[in-house]
Amino acid sequence: MLFFLLFFQGISATPSGAMLVIDPSGERMQMPVTWLEGTPFSNYLIPGLLLSIVLGLGAFFVLICLLILPEWSWAQRLNPFKEQHWTWAASAAFGLALMTWITVQVLMIGLSVWLQPFYFAVGLAILLLTLSPSMRNYLRRRT
Repeated sequence: MLFFLLFFQGISATPSGAMLVIDPSGERMQMPVTWLEGTPFSNYLIPGLLLSIVLGLGAFFVLICLLILPEWSWAQRLNPFKEQHWTWAASAAFGLALMTWITVQVLMIGLSVWLQPFYFAVGLAILLLTLSPSMRNYLRRRT
């Protein structure tokens, strides 16, 4: 289920963010630029870049790394949970990042579409599945 949610997040955020980069006015996605009033953004370019790169391609990156479990010493050194493979912390951080993105979005523009609570729930599910005993066991470092 964790792998599916990361894949789903990647296939939904990458093209959506790219559409906002291509059309920063938001018109193609029926997102009025007036939603950005009171935010630091005058158009959707920066939010689109963040959405497509961090929350889209980032989901694919975490998913692939969870599947192949690369032994990158630099990544393991950055990992605060030394008993776990570094991808465990990356997956948990990704779930938190998605929830933070949605929370900041709601604080800045308000609760405007049903997708906001939906994607918050996706981030929460990613975090909870990462914290599950089966995933902790799967990603426990074998020394």
